Amino acid sequence: MLTASSGQQPQVQIEAYFEPSAVTLSNSSAYKIIIQGSQNSPKGSIPNVPGLEISNNPKTFRKVSLINGVTSIKLELSFSTRPTQKGIFTIPAWPIMIDGQPQTVPAATLRVLAPTQLDIENQQKQNQQQQDLKQAAFIEFSMPREYVYEGETIVSNVGLFLWDRMPFTRIENAPVKQSEAFSATEFGQPAEKRNVIKYNKNYTSYSWKIGLTSTTSGNHSLSYHSSVRVRTNNKRSTPFNSPFFNDPFFGFGREESIKVSSENKLIEVRPLPKSGRPSQFNGAVGAFKIRSKIDRDHVSLGDPVRLTFSISGKGNFTSMPAPSFEKNKDFKIGPPAFSFQGDMQTKFEGTQNFEYVITPLTPGLLKVPTLYFSYFDPDLEKYQSISSVEHPLRVDPGEKWVDQGNTRSVGEAVPSSKRFTTQDLFQTESEPGVWQNTFISSSLLQSIAFWITQIIPLAAFCLLLFIGLKKRYRGVQSHKQQEITFLKDLKKYLSYNDSKKFFRCYRSIIQFKVGLLQSHPNPYALSSDELIELLEKANKEKDLISKVRLLLIKFDDYEFAGVDQKTLNLKEEFRQALKIIKKLK
Repeated sequence: MLTASSGQQPQVQIEAYFEPSAVTLSNSSAYKIIIQGSQNSPKGSIPNVPGLEISNNPKTFRKVSLINGVTSIKLELSFSTRPTQKGIFTIPAWPIMIDGQPQTVPAATLRVLAPTQLDIENQQKQNQQQQDLKQAAFIEFSMPREYVYEGETIVSNVGLFLWDRMPFTRIENAPVKQSEAFSATEFGQPAEKRNVIKYNKNYTSYSWKIGLTSTTSGNHSLSYHSSVRVRTNNKRSTPFNSPFFNDPFFGFGREESIKVSSENKLIEVRPLPKSGRPSQFNGAVGAFKIRSKIDRDHVSLGDPVRLTFSISGKGNFTSMPAPSFEKNKDFKIGPPAFSFQGDMQTKFEGTQNFEYVITPLTPGLLKVPTLYFSYFDPDLEKYQSISSVEHPLRVDPGEKWVDQGNTRSVGEAVPSSKRFTTQDLFQTESEPGVWQNTFISSSLLQSIAFWITQIIPLAAFCLLLFIGLKKRYRGVQSHKQQEITFLKDLKKYLSYNDSKKFFRCYRSIIQFKVGLLQSHPNPYALSSDELIELLEKANKEKDLISKVRLLLIKFDDYEFAGVDQKTLNLKEEFRQALKIIKKLK
C-alpha cells in the first residue's frame, strides 16, 4: 500500500493499490484509490498502461465517521481492471484535482501470472455462456445484395429473435441503426411470428420492413442494436449467471435490461458513374416510368392550369427532388405540391405526384412546357432519360369591361334630383312580397337572436370551466388524502417494528410521488429504473436522485435478498423518509 499527502492540504491523503495485487491472466483485479479528507469527486485521467484494460466507470463509496471526537471523511474509487497479457504492470503516479487543489495519486503495481487449468475451464465456461446468451436474443437483417449505389434506396428486413425459454417481459425499443452512412425510414409495428426454429431452438421473431438509403460512397459497416427486459434472479454479480438454468419464476425476481445486437455487415456503396450522366439528372436512382396530364385544355388569359406529373416505379422516393421546367416566357410556373401513394412504410415502391400551377401570360394556341426526367437504373447500371408528352392549350384573350353609363367617381354624392323616396317606388306583380319602407338595415346589436346565439355558447363554456376546476380540486384533494394515508401506514408499521411492510409502504410512497411529477397513469407499476428516468426528466437535484436510487436498491435487498433486519433503525429510516418525501414535489 502506497500513501501520498499534499503539502498544500495536509488533511488530504491518497492511497492507490490493486486488490488483489496478483492475479492470473483469466481473472480481474480492482484498482482502488482511497482519498481521506474529502468526499468530493476528483478530476483527472488514469494513465494508459499497455496490457491492462481499466474501466471508465468506477464504483464509488463515501463514508463519514467520528473517531476519538474527530470527523473522518473517506472516499473510495474502485476501477475494474482486466489484464490482457502476463507480466508486472505499474500505473505510475499521476496528477489529480481535489476541491480545486492539485494532488498526486501514488503508483500501484499488479502482477499477472499464467492462467491455471481451473482458470482455463472457467474461461471456457464463461465463453460458452456468452455464446448461449447471444443465441438467446439476437438481431438479423437482410439486404437484396452486398453492394448499393450512392443515393439508392433498398428494402431491408430487420428481425429480432427471442428464445421462448427466456422470461423476456418486453421490448424496450425497436432496433436502432448503427451507421451514419445510411438513412432509414421509421420502424412501425413489427410483424410477430412464433415457433421459429433456429439453432435447434424455438424463437419468437419480431420483424420490421424498412427503406434503407445510402448517403456516401465507400465501404461502410452496418449493424442494429436494441434493448429487451428479462426477469432474472436476485443476484447482483451479473444480470443472470446462467440464462439457461436459472429459474426466475420460482419466487421473486427482478427485471434487467440487456442489449441485443446484430453482426456488423460491411457494405460497399458505389459512387454513381460520371460518364453518360444527363444534365437533367438530379439524384433519382431506381426504375421508373412517368405520366403527365392537365386539368383543362381551354382557358382564358390569366386562368391557372394544373399540371400533374407522376413518377411511378421502385426507387429512392424519399430523396427524389421535383423535376424543373426550362425557362418559358409564355407561362408563369409556381412551385409544385408533393404527394406520395404506395408503400408508406419503406417509401420504395409507389407513385410520386408533383402538381404544378401554371398561368398563361399570352393568348393563343400554346404548348405546356415539357418536363424532362433522368434517373440511374442500378440493375442496368446506366442512366435513362424520359420526358412528358406535349399538352396543347388554347388561351383566349378574354373580355374587357367598359362602364358606359355611370362615370361618377367613387364617393361622389348623388344629386338631389336623382334621389328616390319610397313614394317613387312601386311593387310589381312579378315580384310579390312585403313592402319595405326603408332600405337601411337595422343594427346587429339590436337583434334578440344575435344575443341568444352569443349567450348560449358563453354559458356552456362557463359551465365546462366550472366542472373542470371542480374535478381538478377533487383530484388534488384525493392525492393529498392518499399521501396522508400512506404516512399513517408508515407510522403504524414503525410502531409495530415491521420492517418488511415498512419498506413496502415506503416504496409505494415514492412510486406515488414520482408518478404525480410526470402524471403517470399507473405509478405503482413503475420499476426502479423507470422511477429514476422520470426523476431525471423532472430535472430533480442529482443528490435527491442519488438518494432515491440507493433507497430503491435497499428496498430490493430487504424485500428479496434476505438481508439481516436486526441491524435496522426504523426510527432513523422514518426521519429520512419524511425529508425525501418532502423534496419529491
